[in-house]
Amino acid sequence: MGMSTRSSLTWLQLAGLAAVFAGARIFDTVVWLRLPLIVAGGLAVVLVAVLRFRAWRGAEGERRTIDAVLAFGAIGCVIALLGFVPGSDDGLEFLGLDFEGIREQLRFKRFFQLASPIVLACSLLPVLAAEWALAKGGSAGALQVDARRVRETAGNALSLALGGAALVLIGYVASALNRTADFSYFKTSSPGESVQEIVRNMDGTLEAAVFFPEVNAVKDEVLNYLRELARETGNVVVEEYDRYADPEAAAAYEVRGDGVVVLRLDGRSERISFSLLLSEARGQLRILDSHVQQVLLQLTRERRFVYLTTGHGELNDPLASEEEPEQPDMTEPWRPGQDSRFDEGPPLRALRELLEFLNYEVRDIGVRRGLGDRVPDDAAMVMIIGPQRAFLEAERNAIREYLDRGGSLLVALEPGSDFRLAGFRDQLGVDHDPAMTLNDDRHLVLTGAVSERRNIITNRFSAHASVTSASRRGVTQGIALFGPGRISVAEDVEGLRTSLIISTDPASYQDRNGNFRFDEETEVKESFGVAAAIERVATDAPDMRALVYGDAEIFSDDVLVALQLNAFLVADGIRWLGREELFSGEVVSEEDVPIVHTRSENVVWFYAIIFAAPALVLGLGLTALYGRRGKQEARE
Repeated sequence: MGMSTRSSLTWLQLAGLAAVFAGARIFDTVVWLRLPLIVAGGLAVVLVAVLRFRAWRGAEGERRTIDAVLAFGAIGCVIALLGFVPGSDDGLEFLGLDFEGIREQLRFKRFFQLASPIVLACSLLPVLAAEWALAKGGSAGALQVDARRVRETAGNALSLALGGAALVLIGYVASALNRTADFSYFKTSSPGESVQEIVRNMDGTLEAAVFFPEVNAVKDEVLNYLRELARETGNVVVEEYDRYADPEAAAAYEVRGDGVVVLRLDGRSERISFSLLLSEARGQLRILDSHVQQVLLQLTRERRFVYLTTGHGELNDPLASEEEPEQPDMTEPWRPGQDSRFDEGPPLRALRELLEFLNYEVRDIGVRRGLGDRVPDDAAMVMIIGPQRAFLEAERNAIREYLDRGGSLLVALEPGSDFRLAGFRDQLGVDHDPAMTLNDDRHLVLTGAVSERRNIITNRFSAHASVTSASRRGVTQGIALFGPGRISVAEDVEGLRTSLIISTDPASYQDRNGNFRFDEETEVKESFGVAAAIERVATDAPDMRALVYGDAEIFSDDVLVALQLNAFLVADGIRWLGREELFSGEVVSEEDVPIVHTRSENVVWFYAIIFAAPALVLGLGLTALYGRRGKQEARE
């Protein structure tokens, strides 16, 4: 068989394979064109295999070696095409094969869908490589050289095909064994303490139904999280479903799409939806623990209400004047993403989202919304955040009566305010000194202004449940406070148990004259309390809880969004006020967080970059230079 005949058969073989592919994939919905293309393409591939086999049988010497490569490659292409038949629904119907279930049928099809492309690659690539070697060959008298070139080139092509097949099989085996290796910075969050405690304290068993395609990278990440949660708590049952293979389960859980995790407890269900693409789901997987916690809180208890006071210039109501104007009704809950009556949503958006996350509904309350009469009975807690003006006597009475009923109160104070904590001294048992706290060295540096000394850092926490996360992680990291006032225990008030839960660094001082500098004559550097937790211990009265912070800016959007440990501090305080301190603890997140340095740390980094790094490079260079000279002199 001549060179031109061989090339023609190769082109016919490629045309036949392309026709089969077009009929099966491109024109699969065009009935009158699909079948003719598949039949014609298949016949062309078979014809080439027959002609190649006949040429091989009749060849001699080195020519037989070349024809053997082409013949066995053509036969392999026929086998590969035959393998595609049981890998399709039409092929199974044509063969009349029956299976016990859909899962067995899918596994049977998947085997042929995987094996047939491997056989095709191992057959077609050597043929194309042999044709290329022949096209680059020499004269008719150089047949032995051409045969050797064909063997080596075809062997290299076969090695390439087998290498690709090995990678495919390794990926399949790794998927079946549920083992992945990811060398990027991405990582799915693991079950945190809070989620584990919620699951351990459930009355029943948590059912987790995962609906994903059988092979999916996002599903593997979700299953790893759920299986670790089940292993740590022993109170989770994880079930894996394919929506098409298990239609009854999909109907029972009311799942109509892939990428859904349904968590069920005592007949109540909540769900979390994911994208099927790992690149799109990474952001959600990094904070998967927080999503699971939010769903678990919705499953374990009914939604409760938090009331934020308004009308006194609070951070959540900065537009309030001396006489409270008519404002949009904010009593109905606001949810993240919901259109707001304000340009950027309600004030303290981050705090509202945090409360929403903890399964609380936020409502505002002022003198015109009942605060002058009585705090509603459904109030899980009341928050007074950064008030600038004093409360009316009727409002103070309503708060006192609420505390007498065993309510929970959070008060966050700011310097320069007309609000006085003395109106609740008998109920809270603490005193407040509004002078701002500063620290010359341990503070956040943003622009270098002297006023930034009020942005103090502290890592001094008590063992109280309201600062669980801060006391565990804050030893090295610390939290930020912004000019907090001093909180001290009123020793003459009885029946209360008061704990100073946050204290300042011993180098901190209160700025009495507002010059943002330490004055030895009038100011003292010491450690003192800036937050307190109060509980009623009298047996003849309902349990009451309160938190008093000497700083209200820690509840602002900028702080809660930028400083993760501050957000944990606020969340743990809310849990303690809500009598859910068992659920306190870290929520694991793999999100990137900004790195914030204190002034002293910035000084260290500055000198390290300006002087230490160049000195290190210079030292290494001099060492290498004189070492080389010493060796040269020794040789001479």
